[in-house]
Amino acid sequence: MTGRNSSVDAVAAYLGGFGVRSRPLREILSLLTRASQPIEALIVATATPRRAVEDLLRNLGEDLTEDSGRFRIRPDMSTQYRAFFGLDEIAPGSGLGLGPGSDPGPGAGAGPVPAGLSGGAPVEALAALIAAAPAPRRDLDHVAATAQTLGRRVNWLSSTYDLAGRRVLFVGDHDLTSVALARACPRTEITVVDIDERTLAYIDETARAENLAIRTLFGDLRFTLPPAARDWADLVLTDPPYTPDGVGLFLGRGLSGLRDRVNGVVVVAYGHSRLHPMLGFQVQQSMQQFGVVFETILPAFNRYDGAQAVGSASDLYVCAPTTRTWKVLDRLAEGFGTRIYTHGRQSVESAARVDVGAATTVIGEATATGTGTPEGRLGEAAPTAPVSTAPVPAAPAVSAVPAAGAGTRRLGLRALFTGSDYLRDLRPDAEVAVDLTADPGPLLLRGLLAVTATRARFVVPADHPDVSARDARDQLAALVEPKYRLTFRPVPPADPGVARSVAVHAELVEGGAAAGGGFVARWLLERAHGRIGNVLREGVIRAAAGDGRTVSKNEARALVRALIIEPGQDGPRDGGGQDVLELTAMEVPRAALERLLTAVRGEPGAGVPSPGVPPSTAGRT
Repeated sequence: MTGRNSSVDAVAAYLGGFGVRSRPLREILSLLTRASQPIEALIVATATPRRAVEDLLRNLGEDLTEDSGRFRIRPDMSTQYRAFFGLDEIAPGSGLGLGPGSDPGPGAGAGPVPAGLSGGAPVEALAALIAAAPAPRRDLDHVAATAQTLGRRVNWLSSTYDLAGRRVLFVGDHDLTSVALARACPRTEITVVDIDERTLAYIDETARAENLAIRTLFGDLRFTLPPAARDWADLVLTDPPYTPDGVGLFLGRGLSGLRDRVNGVVVVAYGHSRLHPMLGFQVQQSMQQFGVVFETILPAFNRYDGAQAVGSASDLYVCAPTTRTWKVLDRLAEGFGTRIYTHGRQSVESAARVDVGAATTVIGEATATGTGTPEGRLGEAAPTAPVSTAPVPAAPAVSAVPAAGAGTRRLGLRALFTGSDYLRDLRPDAEVAVDLTADPGPLLLRGLLAVTATRARFVVPADHPDVSARDARDQLAALVEPKYRLTFRPVPPADPGVARSVAVHAELVEGGAAAGGGFVARWLLERAHGRIGNVLREGVIRAAAGDGRTVSKNEARALVRALIIEPGQDGPRDGGGQDVLELTAMEVPRAALERLLTAVRGEPGAGVPSPGVPPSTAGRT
């Protein structure tokens, strides 16, 4: 607030009530500072309802002049309004591609790539960004959008919505639109949720190098939206798998990420072949069951290097929630299947079951000796992995899990991400078997974090990136070493047609980890669903007690914050403004988790302060 002009403050409060949708009202203010305008012209130029225009004029109070039905902000106040509301950065009607009195015509709003992004270095920079990105993964339905599409998305978003000071959530972002938007809109907070650790690492590295305000979170959206992304955003953008369940699920997760339930929107990229309109109908039905309104559908807005089955293009849907949305969201969002992709182990065509034997607790979608079917839709049959000739370490072949008696507890994979009470209540003699035969790569680590048992076995395909090469196995084993000792053993297939698997045997380290940093690291690894700041603080206190020292909560908190503050930073940040202390280990991307554990364990290049060591001398990473 200005503290000087009550009308400016009143207008600011009025615009604030529109959230990201306040841009047309700012365009009206811009018009009113330039010349006298009849109210009809203001309505037509910005496509704003008359009532909203009248309320804005009313809030302008004595700063507004009227002459024969034409309105204008007083010339002596125009400079103040233009500065306070940032009117110099917008062109009237830019959100619609309109000028005063113009007609939108067909396809208005899609617009060309903006002048600042068309041709020359900016688009070339986006092309270079895409070229250096991790290769698309077919099993995750990755298809790279063109650099021109990234520029077009940024232009459309920034000219349609007020993004300064707002939050934008990307539900999946292999396209890297988050980086393009962060470069163009530095005052916008951005969060990216993705299952692909490579994409998260690439975005995070770019954000760190360019000081972009991007936070990255790991999440398997089939099971949940990471807690840090829930009720967080003003606008959501997603380019989901083009199946009915894939589009519906990602839309549901996007809606769960909105904090503004009145003005928030979810922007969805989706395309289907014009030769198969029924598929498009099914997807639209999947979306509309959430009670959303399709405010806009911009045809062929997105273009891709690939996806020729849909013409290498997709439409842009602007989905606005209604009061019905919030009544049905929680129920519908958890009702989709896990096979949401069009290719690979998690595709809609995959249906083979895998028998992992039996155990006291079985987590996943496979059948198991003497057990029933998994609960709910998360218990659908798991697809099999393709046969791989990738080497595995020499070890005796064993069954996936040993036989167990009756009473086996069955849990869906969602329990790994929600912190099920059953995972916190395992008996000392519990034998836990986790079926990850459809794991696209990152779930093995998440399972090792989520499950704390004396003995656990994780069955993964033989070509899994964490087991198919010795270096990968060694890196995984080193990462969880304070908690588990890992061995890798091939699982003999039930029949020649079943894909090869590997059982990752995890045995809880006896007697606890080493004192100091080793103890604190294990404390964190065993409490992956707790907020990292709280978990590390308690770990430091208990480590000190084990050494016969007393550390208060405030002292422990200071030690933790000093440990992970990077040089030149003002707080415990990781990447582009990411406060890891507020996250859980389950939602921290792997690369960031590795840096955190390195710091906690006091390995070379880091250092964990012993209890009682002043924070100023603590190691940094």
